[in-house]
Amino acid sequence: MSNPVRKQLEECFSIVFPDVPTSEFATAAMGDMAQWDSLATLTLAAVIEESFGMEIPPDDVSSLVSFDLIANYLQSRSRMAA
Repeated sequence: MSNPVRKQLEECFSIVFPDVPTSEFATAAMGDMAQWDSLATLTLAAVIEESFGMEIPPDDVSSLVSFDLIANYLQSRSRMAA
């Protein structure tokens, strides 16, 4: 995975979901993983905030329901900050 945002996001997922193989993260979604519940979403948001040095507004957390959506969210936020 050459995209640095996606690579860093994989590291965040590894922290929150240590029992899930890294190869499954790219297709990970809340509805498809038993471990991914609302508490895991909040934990993932906190890990992402710390890792990326940013704050995720509470209203945005509910939309972070798949690896791809989160990666797109982070990439759009980094473009807005640039």
